[in-house]
Amino acid sequence: MELNDASELSDALSLPTLSTSPQDIVNICLQRAKLTLSFTLAHPAIPLALRKCPSDVDHLTRHMLNLALFGKLNNYNDHFLQHLIAAHLATYYLAKQKKDVTNDHKKSLIQFINEHQLVMWRKVIGLQKVLFTPQSIKHLGEIKLTSLQRISLITSTLTYCAESYSESRLLAYIVQSTPAIQRTFLHPIASLISTPLPGARVYANAHPSIVIDIQKNHALVYCPSRRENESKEQHEKTKQWVKRTALLSPKDLHIKFEDFSAHYHQCEKERKVKGEQPFLPVTFPIQRPPSALIEIIQELQKPDVDIPTLCSKVEKVTSFQQFLLSTASQDNRLRLPVTNLKQAILTYGLERVGDMLVQYALIERLTQHQYPLLAISRQFTTLACSISAQLSSMTNTKFTPQSAALVTTFLCAPLFTLPGLKVANRLPVNQKEYFQIDKVFRVKGTVAWHAISGELAGNWHQSATWRAVIHQSGNRHKDVPTSLKKEHAILQLSFGLAREYLFPLDKRDNATDNTFEILAKSINLKRDEVRHVVEGLNESLFCPLNLH
Repeated sequence: MELNDASELSDALSLPTLSTSPQDIVNICLQRAKLTLSFTLAHPAIPLALRKCPSDVDHLTRHMLNLALFGKLNNYNDHFLQHLIAAHLATYYLAKQKKDVTNDHKKSLIQFINEHQLVMWRKVIGLQKVLFTPQSIKHLGEIKLTSLQRISLITSTLTYCAESYSESRLLAYIVQSTPAIQRTFLHPIASLISTPLPGARVYANAHPSIVIDIQKNHALVYCPSRRENESKEQHEKTKQWVKRTALLSPKDLHIKFEDFSAHYHQCEKERKVKGEQPFLPVTFPIQRPPSALIEIIQELQKPDVDIPTLCSKVEKVTSFQQFLLSTASQDNRLRLPVTNLKQAILTYGLERVGDMLVQYALIERLTQHQYPLLAISRQFTTLACSISAQLSSMTNTKFTPQSAALVTTFLCAPLFTLPGLKVANRLPVNQKEYFQIDKVFRVKGTVAWHAISGELAGNWHQSATWRAVIHQSGNRHKDVPTSLKKEHAILQLSFGLAREYLFPLDKRDNATDNTFEILAKSINLKRDEVRHVVEGLNESLFCPLNLH
């Protein structure tokens, strides 16, 4: 179903009937949350306009659109954000039902949510008495709130208290009530205060205009004052894209939302422009590498690599250039700052530079969206990559430290791609057999962990050798071909040790300890040598605070 107007979304958010089963209620909430999210992505101008334009749109629709808008502005993962919106819808359903009629129905729904470990839903439901009222502002400073609960109350405050207080005053109070570590959620919201949003009355090129839509750097404006006695050329300029910095807004004035909506749909043709970055953060595909990276890899695979040509291709991507200069400055013996890209490339050699850039781009893609377990998943990946790089440098193996870290990153990729981990509140680590990659985490699915990693490695044009190593990572060490045993041992050890040091146990069970001994012996390392490797990575031995 494709929605084009806030009134259509309002109709779609109607409450389920009393006879609806708990499972159906959850599914309905998820479906309507997906509709809300799709609507916000397709028409971000509408929730932006509703923030300030006078309107008769009901508060529930505004609340859900604000939640979707704020989530996307903070780059939240779509699956996670869908569950968060659905949890708000379920909470509204519970809060608005009559107590005497539906008490048993409420209990059955909450029981279903608990049984299916929808922890996020349970936390949001705990706010049902205040979440859809102006009273939410009084509870923002509660010290026992989780970060997701506080985000929910902030959204509620900005929705239900907007008519009583100015936006700047509301934000000032919210900032004072929010712990510093949770204020990052407010950064993109605060930036909206100084931005002329859709529906605002502005001056564009000295003409009174109305903002219809906005992108990252430009705004579509409609100039109604040009209608009278205008030429054909002037008529074409009544709707035009201008730089947002060129808009002047002496007063904070907005048209009615109903009038804005009419103008918005009349400008459908003008809104469909190509080439400019959209207002909401862009999502880059994980299943394929950036085109600029493919060009660099193709250059590196030539028999005679032309270094100046390679440098020019790397320089086209500022983040790649800065990454190589930064790492080269840290890795040279004298720790001297490296300012020349050619010098940075020659510091590592052509093969290693390629692996480093692929790993950097892959990590950027995997971590582009926020969700509760992002921080700990990134930390686990960082530690596992560091361990595999260190072990490979101590062993006669096909791996270089850079290629070992790259293959380990591919094996960690399911932490960032599995939908179930997007809504979990803790990593489901295994208590035993964790020196086998497919058994480090207890996850349900029809596709094996190593198969997900192998498919991604193939899509990212990795060599047949590295794809074979990833494929063998699902097997026990004794079943791995002799030619790949050392690489297999390094990967299994890096995963198991990262799990063990970030989530320590009192003692390994005998089977796990025996597996460790077999893997260590395969790469000719003693127990103490492996322990010293991990202890040398003290800066990575901590668990960050998750979005919870």
